[in-house]
Amino acid sequence: MKLSRESLRGRLVLSMLIVFGLGLATSRMLRHEGPIREPYQDILVLISSTLCAAALSWIIIAWSLRHLASASREAAIVGPANPGVRISMKRLPEEIRPLVVAVNGALDRLSQAYELERRFVADAAHELRTPLAVLSLRLQRAKLDQNPDWPAIDSDVSSLHRLVEQLLDLARKDQVQLASIDLSRVNLSRIAREAAASIIPLAEERHREIEVDLPNSLPVRGRADDLRDMIRNLLDNALIHGSGKIRLIGELANEPGGPEIWMTVSDEGKGVPDQLRDAVFERFRKADTESPGHGLGLAIVREVARTHGGSVRFLSGSPARIRVKLSVVKVEDRSRV
Repeated sequence: MKLSRESLRGRLVLSMLIVFGLGLATSRMLRHEGPIREPYQDILVLISSTLCAAALSWIIIAWSLRHLASASREAAIVGPANPGVRISMKRLPEEIRPLVVAVNGALDRLSQAYELERRFVADAAHELRTPLAVLSLRLQRAKLDQNPDWPAIDSDVSSLHRLVEQLLDLARKDQVQLASIDLSRVNLSRIAREAAASIIPLAEERHREIEVDLPNSLPVRGRADDLRDMIRNLLDNALIHGSGKIRLIGELANEPGGPEIWMTVSDEGKGVPDQLRDAVFERFRKADTESPGHGLGLAIVREVARTHGGSVRFLSGSPARIRVKLSVVKVEDRSRV
């Protein structure tokens, strides 16, 4: 056990050594020159040493813990108005610092959760304002003209429903990321085929083709529902913003850092400009502001990839390609997938 001047244990041990040394010196002095006869000399040394040790221990503990008062004041002001305040570890004893580190970590997680909730409310309010205003105007006009434009109203309601569903889905995935829940072993190939099958009816309506090239098994650790949403949003993005044939390709890649699963979705469209390839993964960001959708699909893709310890990005060149990288389940676990 390492003792230092910053350690309360070290200071107490040092004080005990000092008291022991003084007691020993006093005992020897009394034996040679003291007026008190034995065995009273030993009793006197024991009593005086005990009192000195108690007094010195009290002083050292009070002096070592004097900075706890300032730490308490720092903790007292943490709140929504001051979410970034943390407890300083300066001059605190080493024995207390692990507790302060744990408390600061908890405050970091609470602050992150609070920021996610604040951002969700702000995003929802901002994005719902315009479609609600448009729908309100249509309903007022229908009331005055007595001739409702039902197709337009139905389209507005469907758009609102889609936006609310995406916002709730994104908020849920944010909470999953914070919760650090245990992920089970799943077969990404099977999940990807299910996601592609759910998109085929929409693709047929737009006279688009979806080509799937997947191995029998791509074992990963994850939540099947979230991974299915991720791939569906990738395909949906290519369906809405791209053109031509959509390709979904899964492969096992041997990278220097270890094997990875690559899930790539491409189409024959012009893609996204280089300067916007990172920005479009942010919430409510679109490469073309006039295009349909609300700019949440790729944000959901990024959140799911991050939750599963992966990443997502646009590949350079043409045609438009988005690739998700995920870690592979270890070899000894593959038989269980």
